[in-house]
Amino acid sequence: MSNVVLLVEDDQRIASVVRFHLERESLEIHHAADGNQGIELFHELQPDLVILDVMLPGRSGFDVCQGIRASNGKQPAILMLTARVEEVDAVMGLTVGADDYVRKPFGVKELVARVRALLARRQAWTAAEVGGSPGSETAGAGGGEDNEELTTPAALLRPPLKIDPGRREVHVHEELIELTPTEFDLIYFMARRPGRVFNREELLDHVWGYDHAGYARTIDSHIARVRRKVAEAGGPRDIIQTVFRVGYRYRDSPEA
Repeated sequence: MSNVVLLVEDDQRIASVVRFHLERESLEIHHAADGNQGIELFHELQPDLVILDVMLPGRSGFDVCQGIRASNGKQPAILMLTARVEEVDAVMGLTVGADDYVRKPFGVKELVARVRALLARRQAWTAAEVGGSPGSETAGAGGGEDNEELTTPAALLRPPLKIDPGRREVHVHEELIELTPTEFDLIYFMARRPGRVFNREELLDHVWGYDHAGYARTIDSHIARVRRKVAEAGGPRDIIQTVFRVGYRYRDSPEA
């Protein structure tokens, strides 16, 4: 069964080129030419991936992204397209819930690579949700990072957090916090390796799964959102700590 991709782009020339190349990847492509139609098709199709332009008639790409993330339906991966050179445009997209972004003008190979990686990760999310069981809970650091289980790993206890990869849920003091799929992947990856310092390039490689040269802001924005959501639920604000001029680490100290 083909993955369903919703392309929300008002530039017909760009939409035609993107559609042509993604259909060659055996993807089912649906196109919306404005933000309002994009929201309607999202609810109708429940796509696996939404490719979303920022500057749209009707409703902006930011508004559409927020609407998707606020919905109760299946959560897709979201890739935003931005024509602006200002970094703030990309940061805003990540802040409202996009998983990744590509700057216009973009190369077809770059876009296809991003789409492949996001869909591959989404298939992993779905497999964990459908085929796995939560399993027994484990405390402490758990197994080494090279000892991947064929079955769904057990829930990971990092008090006051409980991270359940089978359900793809994070609880803080038993309160469920709402994370995007990429936010979950990021905190789960780091929580399995508490105390280890990762630079941005390593996190981009391990969590996003491909070269993100020039896109380090993606990491900063996702970490800021994870920190905020954990803190709003009563957890520590420094759950992911900044290591000056190096990168980030998941804190390895017990709950205060």
